[in-house]
Amino acid sequence: MKRLSDLEKKQLGVIIQYYRNYYYRSNIKNKEQFKQVNFCKGICSQAQLSRLEHGDVLKDHNVYYALLDKLNLFYEKVSAKDYVEFESYFENILMVLNDEHQVINYNEYLFVINKYHNTFKKNIIYTHYNYALEFIVAILNDDVEEATCLLEEVENTLDILKPKLLVITLYYLGLYYHLIKDYNQANKYYFLALENMDKENINIPMVLVDLAYNNIRFGKYLYALNYLYQAKELLDNSHRYVILTKIYQYYGLVYLYTKYYEDGINILNKALEYSIKANKRYLILQVYCLLVVGHHLNGDKLEANNILLEVKEKYVDEEIELISFIIKNSKEDSLINYHTKYFSLVQEFYLLPNNRDDYYENNLEKILPHLPDSIYLLLINEIYSIYKGNKKYKKVVDFLEKGIFLK
Repeated sequence: MKRLSDLEKKQLGVIIQYYRNYYYRSNIKNKEQFKQVNFCKGICSQAQLSRLEHGDVLKDHNVYYALLDKLNLFYEKVSAKDYVEFESYFENILMVLNDEHQVINYNEYLFVINKYHNTFKKNIIYTHYNYALEFIVAILNDDVEEATCLLEEVENTLDILKPKLLVITLYYLGLYYHLIKDYNQANKYYFLALENMDKENINIPMVLVDLAYNNIRFGKYLYALNYLYQAKELLDNSHRYVILTKIYQYYGLVYLYTKYYEDGINILNKALEYSIKANKRYLILQVYCLLVVGHHLNGDKLEANNILLEVKEKYVDEEIELISFIIKNSKEDSLINYHTKYFSLVQEFYLLPNNRDDYYENNLEKILPHLPDSIYLLLINEIYSIYKGNKKYKKVVDFLEKGIFLK
């Protein structure tokens, strides 16, 4: 039985609390045994258990092992080779976050995760480190369903993570909540990631960039601009074209949302230059979509159509097709069967000869968070004009009070 350091005792206190509460809140027959007053019997006082679970360190390491044993958990030594190799995979993720020319080999990571589930089966702390790694890889692979399965184990044991592991995990928790459109929770984890970045002197500009975009979704544009400025200041070279594209794309987006269309277009042209240098199709398309919408909203229909023609010659993309459908006032003979169900609802809205406001309130208002910024900009400007044209001034006021750009 290995002696425990103070750090290990604090980590095990978090683990013990998590699993004890998990069993106590479950539907198992003997769940009352996991109530604090019952769980500690024959091992320590209830006060000691409470202190232990809240981060205090008890001198007697045998107490920890006895409590772990009641939970059928183990904490045996991990070899230096294993933990150095394992933690290198987190280092690689940090490197990829700061170097867009590096990539993660998903198959290698899946193999490693499975391997360490077996290697760490007798070490509950490293088992949870492995859960965090598995959660991150799920987000990297856009597998929200798999990430959701791991969410509880990761969120409820964050305090056991070492500083670098913690920062990376907090960031990916922010990404997870942004993906499921829970922007409040996303903000919470981005802020925690930033706080720990400052504390540990860790540099990840993408945290600031994604925090900026999250605030754009809230309609908090001054905050967004501040985070974008900070992110640009953190960049250590001018060849990180992906992150530079996103920075200028989001700068441009703020200007489009606040109706400074010419400024937005100028900045988006800069974003387009960087997206072409980055040679990332999805980035190029995102910027082109916003440029088309920017010119359209600025009244330059000719330039909007010229860009549309240029893009449609190069790319097949549903977002571009829907934008084209909207700004060209297309009719039923040019209908598209979209794979994206929300696009079909938007298309139906623009086909209606009247009662569009009712259709918007019944079908579109609730899906706003799922629309890309280009479509959202077109839609909110359209419905705002409809409300004003129909002299529904109370609706106009309600619309503005909600924040017409609030997602």
